Amino acid sequence: MAGEHPIPVGVVGTGRGLSLAALFEATGFELRALCDVEGAPLEAAGARLGVATYTNFDRFLDHDFDAVVLANFFHEHAPFAIRALAAGKHVMSETAACHTLGEGVALIEAVERSGLVYSFAENYPYMAYNQEMRRFFRAGRVGEFRYGEGEYVHPDPAEVKLARSPGFDHWRNWIPATYYCTHSLAPVMFITGTRPVKVNGFVVPRLR
Repeated sequence: MAGEHPIPVGVVGTGRGLSLAALFEATGFELRALCDVEGAPLEAAGARLGVATYTNFDRFLDHDFDAVVLANFFHEHAPFAIRALAAGKHVMSETAACHTLGEGVALIEAVERSGLVYSFAENYPYMAYNQEMRRFFRAGRVGEFRYGEGEYVHPDPAEVKLARSPGFDHWRNWIPATYYCTHSLAPVMFITGTRPVKVNGFVVPRLR
């Protein structure tokens, strides 16, 4: 049962990570430490939650917990996961798993060497409509799935987009859009219980 033997965890990233930490007590986890490069927000979060804080990732890994939740920037997850696994920590990566194919191979090899649990977290399967579609599919009301098309867009006004990805160096402003395919693929895999055999990804430019 959740909370009977809570799993001690540390969280990397006090932006997205804090929204996950708010659910820990209800889901059987115990937050023990936070890690971020932004000192002031980090210290404020640590004081509010009563947990240790670190700006140095290696010192963070020395803290007494069993698992790491990675909620840092999209393109940084694989190197952090590999270091956490080497330190004997289980890992949950809150999208994405890797930035390149080479990182993906290195991550798989690190998981196999460690014998630990690596979990890739993708939130879209848990939306209500995807849960309902899964129920329909399992009841045989949809039929066999062979081919599908999907898209993922943020139809937000400019001020919202700028707040989400401030500055030229923010990963959202330079990473190829086709890398952010999890929100399109994950619901299909969740609903159908299948895995893709072939995937084509492309970007449709916005026309003014």
